[in-house]
Amino acid sequence: MQLANYFRKVILNYLKMRALIVYHSRKGTTRKFAEKIAEKLFSKNVEVITKDIEKTTHSDLENCDILYMGSWTNGRFLFNQKPAHEWVNFAEKLPKADNKKTVLFTTYSLKTGSMFRNMKKYILPKGYKVIGSMKSRNGKMNYYSDVILRYSLN
Repeated sequence: MQLANYFRKVILNYLKMRALIVYHSRKGTTRKFAEKIAEKLFSKNVEVITKDIEKTTHSDLENCDILYMGSWTNGRFLFNQKPAHEWVNFAEKLPKADNKKTVLFTTYSLKTGSMFRNMKKYILPKGYKVIGSMKSRNGKMNYYSDVILRYSLN
């Protein structure tokens, strides 16, 4: 019986989903949101790596089952929202992917507006499959983001 439980743990560990959370944060709110996403994923038995985009490697991207990409919302208060310049540079250098499940996230002050549409235009042509988007005004998880996170694990 102990041997069966041991093998069960080994198999479950081997089959554990691997998530990579990459973000760019200006004031720390986006980093805080990335950490909250990581906590939630860890509580769902997902292996999680959280990295600033400047420390993320192609190997990190290739070795994850699901990718969470985030940036703070840059732009005018009511229009022309877009990801930070550093996030755009990172996204332009992403390796090609074969329908890698991806969730976008952002933090914002007033509105997200066209933020997710602008994020998608950099990653969709490279083969990343966006399955959801999450947003937070204060770096905390909300009901909507929690639903998207649970959906992303199916």
